[in-house]
Amino acid sequence: VNATDVNATQVDTEVVNETITCSSADASLYMDFVEDDTDECTAIKAEYTSECCFPFPKTPCGLCKGLNDTQSMTLLWAEEVEYNGASVTCGVVDNIVNSEEANSLLCSSAQEKYREDCCFDKCSLCDTNPAEGEQLAWDFVVDFNETSKTCGEIEAIFTAEQVNSKSEECRDVKSDYHDLCCFRPPTSPCELCSEFVRWDEIVEFDGANATCKDVVALLKREEEIGDKCLMSTNLLEASCCYELCNVCGDSLLLDWDAVVEYDEAQVSCGDLKPIFGKNEIEHDTEECATITSNYQDLCCYYPPISPCNLCRTDSDFLEAYSSVEIELWGSSTNCSDAYDYLIKRIESESDTCSSAKESIFNECCYKKCAICGEGFFQDFNEKIDFGGDTISCLQLHTVRTLDVSAESEECSIMQSQYSETCCYDAPEVPCILCVEGAVQITVEVDFRGQTQSCESVANYLGSRSNNGTEECTSSISEFRDFCCFDKCTICMNETDMVDWETYVDFDSSSQSCGNFDWYFTSNVVKKGSQECTDLQMAYSEKCCYAPIDYTVPACSLCKQGEVWYDLNGDIQVEFEGEPRSCNEVSNSLFRKSEDSSEICAQARSEYFDSCCFVKCDLCQDAQLDANVEIMYNNAVTTCLELGLKFSIDIIQEGSDECNTARELFAEPCCFLTPTEPCTLCSNDGNQGQVRANVDVNFYGSQTTCSELNSFLVSREEQVGFMCQAAKTELQGTCCFEMCTICGNDGNLYWDNPVQFNDMKFACGELTWILSGEMIEDGTPECIDMQTSYFDQCCTGPSLEIPEGGDKCEICPSGKDWYAQVTYNETPMTCLELDSVLLRDGLFDGSDECQSATEQYSAQCCYTPPIKSCNLCQSGERFFSIKDQRVTFNGAETNCYGIHNYLYTRVEADDNMCIGTQIDLFDICCYDRCRLCHDYQLDMEAVVVHHGTSMGCSEIENSVFALNQTAQGSKECLETHKEHFDECCYDIPCSLCTVGDKRHELLVSDPVTFQGRTRTCGEVSVLMEAEMSQSGTCKNTKHEVFDTCCFQQCELCTDPGWVVNWNRPLSYDGLASTCIDVYMNLRNEMVAAGDDRCLTVQHTLSEECCYKIPSSQCSLCQNSNGTFLNTNWNYEVTYQGASVTCSDVSAMLSSEELDSLLCLSTRDQLWNDCCVPHEGGDSGLGGISPSLPPEVFDENKGVSASGWSPSDQDEHGLTTFFRRNAANRLLPRSHVMSLKALGLYFSFAYYFC
Repeated sequence: VNATDVNATQVDTEVVNETITCSSADASLYMDFVEDDTDECTAIKAEYTSECCFPFPKTPCGLCKGLNDTQSMTLLWAEEVEYNGASVTCGVVDNIVNSEEANSLLCSSAQEKYREDCCFDKCSLCDTNPAEGEQLAWDFVVDFNETSKTCGEIEAIFTAEQVNSKSEECRDVKSDYHDLCCFRPPTSPCELCSEFVRWDEIVEFDGANATCKDVVALLKREEEIGDKCLMSTNLLEASCCYELCNVCGDSLLLDWDAVVEYDEAQVSCGDLKPIFGKNEIEHDTEECATITSNYQDLCCYYPPISPCNLCRTDSDFLEAYSSVEIELWGSSTNCSDAYDYLIKRIESESDTCSSAKESIFNECCYKKCAICGEGFFQDFNEKIDFGGDTISCLQLHTVRTLDVSAESEECSIMQSQYSETCCYDAPEVPCILCVEGAVQITVEVDFRGQTQSCESVANYLGSRSNNGTEECTSSISEFRDFCCFDKCTICMNETDMVDWETYVDFDSSSQSCGNFDWYFTSNVVKKGSQECTDLQMAYSEKCCYAPIDYTVPACSLCKQGEVWYDLNGDIQVEFEGEPRSCNEVSNSLFRKSEDSSEICAQARSEYFDSCCFVKCDLCQDAQLDANVEIMYNNAVTTCLELGLKFSIDIIQEGSDECNTARELFAEPCCFLTPTEPCTLCSNDGNQGQVRANVDVNFYGSQTTCSELNSFLVSREEQVGFMCQAAKTELQGTCCFEMCTICGNDGNLYWDNPVQFNDMKFACGELTWILSGEMIEDGTPECIDMQTSYFDQCCTGPSLEIPEGGDKCEICPSGKDWYAQVTYNETPMTCLELDSVLLRDGLFDGSDECQSATEQYSAQCCYTPPIKSCNLCQSGERFFSIKDQRVTFNGAETNCYGIHNYLYTRVEADDNMCIGTQIDLFDICCYDRCRLCHDYQLDMEAVVVHHGTSMGCSEIENSVFALNQTAQGSKECLETHKEHFDECCYDIPCSLCTVGDKRHELLVSDPVTFQGRTRTCGEVSVLMEAEMSQSGTCKNTKHEVFDTCCFQQCELCTDPGWVVNWNRPLSYDGLASTCIDVYMNLRNEMVAAGDDRCLTVQHTLSEECCYKIPSSQCSLCQNSNGTFLNTNWNYEVTYQGASVTCSDVSAMLSSEELDSLLCLSTRDQLWNDCCVPHEGGDSGLGGISPSLPPEVFDENKGVSASGWSPSDQDEHGLTTFFRRNAANRLLPRSHVMSLKALGLYFSFAYYFC
């Protein structure tokens, strides 16, 4: 790197017959606008570069720098000496030698020659040895020679008067002022006042009078947690500190931009605070009260619940012109000010808002010009020429398009001129510069005509270039050797994991072991280097551990046998030679030790009593109603959150607080499961089916039939009022009888063979088809099936089926019905084989059945995968399947067949799945055309497509699928162009929504947005004024999404799998159920995809997750679909344990109706648990008699439903609770009675 010797005097240069310095010549070229690469510039460079320019040294020489490691001295800048025959100052000589290396001969000779004349050992008030760590209080004022001087001014006097450090004057001054002017900076300085100080107030401090200003300065030298800081703050805070006058108080918001007249000057309300601070106008003074009275109405406001957005329409959010002048309510203003006033002060539903929109909308509102088209991203860094000015694309996108309408000619011109430079299409598969290593962030290379850092090159390629393109491959080839390196890892063993929660002393501070990765990247520490080896030797043993096999249980500190206890996480214990919290101990054991290990057993023995406790169980043997709201410790919370507070606050079982809480909250928070649950669609022993997604209104609550049924089953007794009321009102809407082949006139002969859709089925299997299609009794489809198959299935056993026993089942779990086999030299499907074996008399338990099982199970049977392989899945995206013939495993087949095989047989992480995806993805999968791209599809809109009237959704889901229309194809683009306006619409920008996933907004987190620090909540509100597909929305998401948005770690990630919330287990020794694990992950802000989330998912998914059965097993469901009564509390032995029939029924609810476990359990426990109904089967046609409405007993204050309007504890505190779930659905007479008592209950009904 060359540098100009700007202070050179020994080298004079003649420019236009005038002798000047090199720096003057350089300045003249700049002032005369002499451009680089011109003939004039080239000629001047050729003549003077050798004299004026020099390579800047790595370690510059200093005239007064220490010789042989001696301490540096102070330079006498103005002292004159003779240099090369000229009289110059020592400062000039020092600048000249700065161009030389410190170890050069010229440097050492200059130091020897001029050091005595140019340098002196200056007196310093504070010790200059870095080891002493002293710091000068530059601004501290002291009395010096009968005048006031700052400590910094005394130091300046030492320099001006050349006071030597060995002189008596130096010793005397240091003796007087060292303690006042010098201090060692504390780690965390003491702050007397949080904000405002009465600077001139006189107080007593350290036995003498001092101003608060001096006290504040002196206390900053003390540690925040030191005794002196704590005592002084306690004594002096009231005297020295004050709260500034606040015009708006705590409840109103300040309108920063409102202008008022204050002290005969026009100022904005936002500028009042600095004025108050300057004049020290304190809160709770008469002056503040007067100011508040005068300005609060002008400067402060209550924010509207739903702000009036002047430029919002039903379908779009527009901008407001900033410079257009208008008349509003008789006053002149501009559109921007009117917009701001309305959105800050006025409700959207008010008449004021409506009249303003009617009056000025057309004048003020416009759709802002977007330089980038749909699907493109805004480039902020590129430079463009804009009307003679060089500006960034960021300025173009934000500032220069203000007041430019999207429909204007000016917008079209700007788009044509700048879109190519300022817009780009993000790659689908980004180009990664250093695939197998890390980027050397400080190395610079020539890229795209400019010198750029490797980090910038990597970022550019990742955001602009697709993997596999010429630009990507050529850039990797050109820059890989310069930009990429094999980064060091702190763990010697590559299979070990880094313990992020362990801290070590490194680089003069305590560092997390995880920080080494950042250190290695930023300092380019390469694998195998000496520094890498040294750091591994020093820290690998402490920072790294071998991960346990998570297929076996991890160590849980607070587990004893099969009982889990809660963790008192803040308790400090001695662990591995260091003080650690129980939380840290539990986490370390969970990550590093197996449950059965000796280390785990020893840790439990040593730490269990200190760290573990039995949490207060609010409901004991009852069920917790999670969403009921209660008042606890003067705060509204839910019953679920109350249970979690017991863990956090260490409320132990048996404690007074636990017993008091149970007395107050057991009634609203807990409920007993019904003895004989209410099922909405049952009557006289006949169980009908529920229409799942039909919307209904029940007691003022909007819900669906299936949600209502789930609520009734979990809470209400069959004979209860609520159950009977629901049946009376909603059975006709919600319930239906499933179509059966035999109806009421015959019995189904399950194994009779029939021909259906050109294939042979058993009659019983036809019932599965009817059930799967939810075909209702009495419909045309049902009547057709009954007419076609009644005689074959319902009049007696088929002549093809011999009698002899249970049929031979060759598959215990999954059966591939359509797999081909050869039986007795006849090719057939496994489904046909099933019927043939029965026809030929091969019964279960026979040798022939055993032989058939051995021969055909490999072809016909399979174990369904836990997580199925999806041929057309790439990352988080799912693509469509082509109807394409391919060769697979040497056989001719089609893509659908391969997809079905993989989905039903192969795990997603199996090598066969991954290999097949690599081989066939491009052949079998395609990105199906999306009519609206990222916009919303209007499901109800109807258009004319190719002469046929059809719904937009039909085009999207049927036409594109049948024709295999790919995204980006000509047909796709033409259809998009033809129907976009009718079929598609946009919605407001939601900052934390990606696709169909809505992440959580971190409302209070700070983020830099448009040059200002705002909260994420503020940015989100601003973005709601934009549309989701606008450039502003997309770019804002790109900038702040990672900072503002959070995706909760979910326990169950596979489609169709749900959480078994109440399943007991152990997690970090803290959780007692799966719901506790979920809430802990949420409270600790563990995000989806991070290491801890993945570990928890891997460890606990088998315990906490189960697949929703397509046809749920019910213990007492008859083969004809009807239900028997269940002896809920009858005890039986099941799987080696004594449980009730109710427990067994709950266990089976996650199993399929036709699963082996369901069938075998029903065979085992049918006689014990299931009891026939009395009387006949009247179906669903009859309506059960409804019970009379309950009556509220004013004397007892309790309704027949068990509601208690209020309770008082022993201290006279009223217990308030509010149910957010419909666990009690009251007749309207109850609500009126409760209101009459002056109580407030909010019934936000929804069904869990």
